[in-house]
Amino acid sequence: MPRFYKNTKHFLIRTLTDVLIVLTIGLSISLIFSWGTILKSSDYFLKAALYSLIIGFSLWKSNEVYTFFLERIFPWHKRALLTLILDISGTIIISAIVIVLVNHYFYFLISEYHFKDRPQYFILVGVIQLIISLVISSVFYITRFFKEWRKLLISEEKLKQEALASQYEALKSYVNPHFLFNSLSVLDSLVDTDPIKAKEFISKFSDVYRYVLHQKDKDLVPLTGEIEFVKSYISLLKIRQGDALQVNIEISDSSGMVVPVALQILLENAFKHNEASMENPLEVSITRVGDDLMVVNNYQPRKVIIDNQGIGLKTIGRRYAQLSNREISIVNENGLFKVCLPVIADTGNANS
Repeated sequence: MPRFYKNTKHFLIRTLTDVLIVLTIGLSISLIFSWGTILKSSDYFLKAALYSLIIGFSLWKSNEVYTFFLERIFPWHKRALLTLILDISGTIIISAIVIVLVNHYFYFLISEYHFKDRPQYFILVGVIQLIISLVISSVFYITRFFKEWRKLLISEEKLKQEALASQYEALKSYVNPHFLFNSLSVLDSLVDTDPIKAKEFISKFSDVYRYVLHQKDKDLVPLTGEIEFVKSYISLLKIRQGDALQVNIEISDSSGMVVPVALQILLENAFKHNEASMENPLEVSITRVGDDLMVVNNYQPRKVIIDNQGIGLKTIGRRYAQLSNREISIVNENGLFKVCLPVIADTGNANS
């Protein structure tokens, strides 16, 4: 991969290091295959050094640039096998082209022959150089493979931690003393005044807990189940808040998968961070546009700053980035706070 240099000094140090590596490898190979004849004169040694520098740098940097752009198109962590195949095949092709071009124009530095004089000899030399180049590249590939593998393991571990963090945040909102106290207070008042509504409250309350516990080990869940869960959660909020909270769900196509409890976290954030009253109700709409879920609420922030603001959104964003090639979109403008959640196609491989 091309290096990103911090400053001019860093660039010069890295370039000098690269030159020394190329010269060391190139001259060592030349010394072995020439049986030491490159040491017969200083002039011949300098020509061998120049040739080694040209072919070594050409091979190194051309393959480095190719790998850089390849990984921008096919990231290693998403398509490891395809990236590896394209990387290896591209390295072989590029190395062969570089060897042919460099030998055609510069091999005269260490040989009295030109390509047209002894084509079979140049082909043999080129094949040997290609094999040596691939052996050296293999060392870098193996090293890189283990580095990427280690990064992938770390990334998967972070994903698990973030998943647990998201589930913990969701569970915490249900079982924290404040939520339980309010819910039990509402239930206590309903038992005597409206037993039917009390039963409905208990049913929705158990649905909320049951859903979170059932989905706690899953990366993606069907959108249909998520919508039903959110409806139960909204019912609990509305029993407590009345018309201060107005939620409108218009989703005609419920196919696809989403990150579990993502919608609930967005609703919780909206309610937690915005004022909601009968005079100024909090209005939330959940709609589907193509392959995206749009969650929009009127922006009327609370005067008191809430701790951990934005953690839920960041967690959801990281999980989507890890589980798909799509990201969530967040826009706060014109008095509206909009979050766009991607709906992931159900390929049958999701852990659902």
